[in-house]
Amino acid sequence: MYRLPLMILRAYLWVLANTRYRIKVLGRNNVPDMGGALMIANHTSMVDVLVLLASNDRKVRFVAGKDVLRVKWMARIVKMADMITYDPDSEVDCKRMVAEARAAIQAGEVVCLTTEGPLKADGTRSEAQYDYKAFMDGLDVPLVPVHMDTIWGKLYRFEGDQLIRLKPTRKRYPIQVHYGEHLDQNATREVMYNTIHKLGTEAYFQRPLGAKLLHHGFIRAARRNLFKPSLADGVSGQLNYFKALVGSIVFARKLKKLLGKGEMVGVVVPPSVGGVLTNLALTMLGRVAVNLNYTMSNEGIASCIEQCNIDTVLTSKKVLERLPIELPGNVIYLEDIKESAKGSDRIVAILLALLAPIAVLEMVLGTVKRTQEDLVTVIFSSGSEGEPKGVMLSHRNISNNMETGLEVFPHDGDTCVIGYLPLFHSFGYMVTLWMVVCHGLQAMYHTSPLEYKIIGKMVKQYKGTLMIGTSTLLQGFIRRCTPEQFETLDFVVTGAEKLAPRVRLAFKEKFGVEPLEGYGTTECAPGVAVNIPDRVSPGFCYLGTRHGTIGRLLPSQSAKVTDPDTGEDLPMGEAGLLHIKGPNIMQGYLNQPEKTASVLVDGWYATGDIAALSEDGFITITDRLSRFSKIGGEMVPHNKIEEVMHNLLELTEQMLFVASVPDEKKGERLVVLHVLEDAHIADLKEKLSVCDLPNLWIPRGNAFHKIDELPVMATGKMDIKAAKQMAVSMAGGE
Repeated sequence: MYRLPLMILRAYLWVLANTRYRIKVLGRNNVPDMGGALMIANHTSMVDVLVLLASNDRKVRFVAGKDVLRVKWMARIVKMADMITYDPDSEVDCKRMVAEARAAIQAGEVVCLTTEGPLKADGTRSEAQYDYKAFMDGLDVPLVPVHMDTIWGKLYRFEGDQLIRLKPTRKRYPIQVHYGEHLDQNATREVMYNTIHKLGTEAYFQRPLGAKLLHHGFIRAARRNLFKPSLADGVSGQLNYFKALVGSIVFARKLKKLLGKGEMVGVVVPPSVGGVLTNLALTMLGRVAVNLNYTMSNEGIASCIEQCNIDTVLTSKKVLERLPIELPGNVIYLEDIKESAKGSDRIVAILLALLAPIAVLEMVLGTVKRTQEDLVTVIFSSGSEGEPKGVMLSHRNISNNMETGLEVFPHDGDTCVIGYLPLFHSFGYMVTLWMVVCHGLQAMYHTSPLEYKIIGKMVKQYKGTLMIGTSTLLQGFIRRCTPEQFETLDFVVTGAEKLAPRVRLAFKEKFGVEPLEGYGTTECAPGVAVNIPDRVSPGFCYLGTRHGTIGRLLPSQSAKVTDPDTGEDLPMGEAGLLHIKGPNIMQGYLNQPEKTASVLVDGWYATGDIAALSEDGFITITDRLSRFSKIGGEMVPHNKIEEVMHNLLELTEQMLFVASVPDEKKGERLVVLHVLEDAHIADLKEKLSVCDLPNLWIPRGNAFHKIDELPVMATGKMDIKAAKQMAVSMAGGE
């Protein structure tokens, strides 16, 4: 029987769970009705403790660090819920905690541990909670894994001991708690961590989206934030959400009369207010917007248009003035549509924006009926390592990825995303377009990521806070921008290529913000994993950053590593081919079923990256499978060699690129492309001769070739395909 204080607490939680929030519980039958049990959950604060307490009918005794007692309201909950607290720095107290937890389980109570554990005084994490066998040895009781949605950063956050409540983005905010099937009592920490993440993946497949269709999310966010700043660029200035919604409706009504019959519509517009409104209007019409890579050759663009059966392309006259490209078929210019809009069009759009239910608005627009599993876009892969492939992404793919991204990205009502990645880039499309407009954030856009000085001025003007880029782009900002321009930055995350420590430290030294590395692929819509700032609250901690890794998986995804040759699963710590599973995984490659089948098996996507998983979920990318050379039967990693050479010369930006060319004797040999002076190369060769790299990994003396500049794609990452072609042409005949 519950004591009166606990009954009062549970009654209060029941009211919250059925009014302000909506807690959905999966696997409730896995919680035993009576008798002792040990639960392991992914909770990271006292707020999560309350959610878990409200999700089942059993009395649960939670374990936490003693720091919870220094906050009055937490100390009261500790007393009411009969929690077990301990000092992680005291070995004696850790043993006492284990003994007390064992006694509670033996007495028929449920004890719950967190997967993370509190911090010790030296900043390391307490290990006292990870030996699950110590809690259960000799006790025949269930071991229950538990996954709950990450609500830190969406409903609350901590600043020291202070709880900061955040305004939910929707009424009756949904929270899912998933109780898994009982595990073996000898389960290791790595097994437990993997199991809990898989529970999260299963839960997200069943999770209702905030809006079934992306444009529904935009319309609702716009109506909640009518006069809040929304989109800005150097040409249009800044629009609030009201103007963005009205503008997209005007645009959609005009396009309705101009578009051909094809489901897919090509878009050749750089990141800008116009580019965003174009995508919004097409999606509101139920069309599939295909943002074409305008840095491709004319043949490449024509191929993409043919693959998608596109009969209409939307672009700007200014774009065609700047870019030497030819667009086949029916070309519509955005300037012509804008000039054709009359005052009556705007009045109708205002009325629809303010008064029409979404169903009525879609009826007026003649929107093609869509479900969340239908296509919203086709994004052609960058082609940095081969021919571009059309990646088919649905409304659910993008919605799931942006919602889980917001569970980990630090953000609030003042967040302003810096949008310089092209909309034909998967991160540009998901983050700077849909994540912004569906969640009431702000964004500023610039047409090229390589115009560092202009971007710096705009970041200062619009107070940009969230930047997503590449290690290569950060080097440009370090050279060209001032600390004052980036003083509003809160969070910088890089992807697409390895974040070199020299770049990370140089950026932090100049701008005061430490870039963190993440990882994604177009096929994953695109976010997969990311390092985030550590989350520390009284009695709990979540270490979100481990340099040299790409961080931990986003909440909805699972990962495994297999042997590239045999396909067998590999244990923790061993490097192999990385596979990802989750509701964000693409529907497949456009018109390429065989290619799709080769990378997508039973819902698992083979990324082509070589990686290793740690027991607590951090992922280390070793290299691309395609960035290894097989020399004399040994796999030689290009990235590792590049990193060593940069460190030997103390370079803070990328000046060298390692590739390989065929070799008659050893199969392949290394080639180094560089932009350095001869004196630097002579110095490098001397240092390589005495460094600790294996001899097989050291390029020959004649393998170094100077070029004018390293090839960089429009997205800001190295153009590996172009670099390989240069290496073959310069050294292939040696």
